[in-house]
Amino acid sequence: MSESGLAKIGVIGIGTMGNGIAQVAAQSGFETVVMDVDATVLEKGLDSISRSLDRLVKAFEKTGGEKGIDSDAKEKAVNRLSTTTRAEDLLDCDLIIEAVPERPELKEKINRNLAELGYDKILVSNTSGISITRLGAAYGKPDLFMGMHFMNPVPMQKGVEIIRGLATSDATYETVVKLCHDLGKIEIPAEDKAGFAINRMFVPFVNEAIRVIEEGIASVDDVDKCTYCLGHKMGPLMTADYVGLDTMLFICEVLEEELGSFYKPSPLLKRLVESGQLGAKTGSGFYTWEKYKASGINPDIARYRIG
Repeated sequence: MSESGLAKIGVIGIGTMGNGIAQVAAQSGFETVVMDVDATVLEKGLDSISRSLDRLVKAFEKTGGEKGIDSDAKEKAVNRLSTTTRAEDLLDCDLIIEAVPERPELKEKINRNLAELGYDKILVSNTSGISITRLGAAYGKPDLFMGMHFMNPVPMQKGVEIIRGLATSDATYETVVKLCHDLGKIEIPAEDKAGFAINRMFVPFVNEAIRVIEEGIASVDDVDKCTYCLGHKMGPLMTADYVGLDTMLFICEVLEEELGSFYKPSPLLKRLVESGQLGAKTGSGFYTWEKYKASGINPDIARYRIG
C-alpha cells in the first residue's frame, strides 16, 4: 500500500515532462494511464519511456546493481502503463497530474472538461509558473486542486515543488506530500506567487547567462562550464534547452508582469522562440539535439550579438 493511499494515477500530456512523470509513477508501483489527444504523440512518448528504462537497466548492469533498475523492474513498470486519447478513461484514477504545455487557456480548458465529465478527485498541475488559484477556479473544486511542479529530467531530479492555491484543502496538500514520498521525491513547499520558488531564482540566472552570450562575454559551452564552479551538474543554457525555451520565455514574462523589468526576457531568448528553436524537443536551441542528447552548439547562436 502506498503512503498516499493512491493506486491509480492519470497523466495528461506525454511530452518531455509528461513521459517522465508517467515513467516515475509506473516505476513506483502505480497503475498509470497517460492521456494525449494525439495517438502519434502517445506512441513517441512511450518510446521515449522505453529508451529511458533501457538506460536504467544498462546502468544497473554496469554498476552491479548500485544504480538503475533490473530488467524485471523494467518489465513491471511497462506493464503498469497504458495510454488513451479519451479523457473519460481517466475518471477512475485516484489522482490526475496535468502536464501539458504552459498555456493558461489550455490548462483551464482541461480542468473545466474534467469537471464537466464528473471527475471529483485530486487534480494537480505541473505548471512552472501559472497561478494555482486561477487554475483551481477553472476546475471548480479548488479544494481538490494544487500545483505539483516536477523538475526536468523527472526520473533523475529528486525535487518537486508543491504549491497550494488559495482554497487548497489540508487533506489535498497532505495527500500530495505523501505522493511525493511514494515517487521517491523530496517536496519543496512554495507559495502561489509568480515563478513560485524554483523559477523565481533559476529563471533570472538563465536570463543573465543568455545576456552573457549576447554581449560576447563568453561562448555557450564556456557559460555552461562556469556553473561547474557552483557544483551544478548541468549548465543554465543546457538546462534551459531541456526545459524548453518557450517555457523559459513564458516564465520570464510572468515574472516581468508581476515583479518588474528586472525579469525582462533577453532578446536572444525571444528570437530563438520566434524561430521555433525551443531546445531539445525541437532539435535546436542553444545546442543542437538528437533524441534529447546534445550533439553540438547551435551555429545560429555564434552569429548573434547585440553588444
